Amino acid sequence: MAKFGFLRLGTLGLGRVKVAGESMSPTYKDGAILLVRWLSALRADLPLGSVVVIERDEMPGIFFIKRIQKSHSGAYWVEGDNRDPEVERRMKDSRSWGYIPAHEVRGKVLFRIW
Repeated sequence: MAKFGFLRLGTLGLGRVKVAGESMSPTYKDGAILLVRWLSALRADLPLGSVVVIERDEMPGIFFIKRIQKSHSGAYWVEGDNRDPEVERRMKDSRSWGYIPAHEVRGKVLFRIW
């Protein structure tokens, strides 16, 4: 008889998010499940190219998955990966927000689970 131990993700600062929409395609398609490391307020700077989970102060409870393109004085320029002009017009990212403050970055995507 085998015994399996299950480790709660939350105790490790990890969680899962589900992608909704096309903004990160082709990297992460609609419906993909991602493993995320939740970040504390005391975090190191994230490198360019990191895929992150963002919660805007003015939109609490709504999360966005974007890639860091630039950083400047504690703020990040983030965009979706999809370069289809039709999709880009509908995307919410730094092209409409400008730089976002670092405290709005809630987590870093580690990899796709499904």
